[in-house]
Amino acid sequence: MTTRQISYIALWSKDLDANRGIFANLLGFPIVYEDADVVVFQTEGAQLVLQRARDADANLDGSIQIGFEVEDLDSLTQRLQNNGQMIMVNREKLDPGQRVTVVRLPGGQNIELIGK
Repeated sequence: MTTRQISYIALWSKDLDANRGIFANLLGFPIVYEDADVVVFQTEGAQLVLQRARDADANLDGSIQIGFEVEDLDSLTQRLQNNGQMIMVNREKLDPGQRVTVVRLPGGQNIELIGK
């Protein structure tokens, strides 16, 4: 049940364009994906994901989310549930071959556990 690495760090922002400029132009991170609401930068470690905070997600402005890649998502999810941890979302598919469980930490933050 090993957590292998941080897969991504997401920053939520109402001003996606201003933050995009800082990371792309000033810090020089290469963009690997972009649409109207998301910009994904590749670093030498985890991906940096900028997500637009608007409409239903407007309250997330300024918040940070971390995604961890795990070896056995089913076992870890069950272990967390058995320990009384709050599972916010248990999605079957994220991308082809990937699944994700979102856990609400006692401090109120969410983390994503990503596995196959």
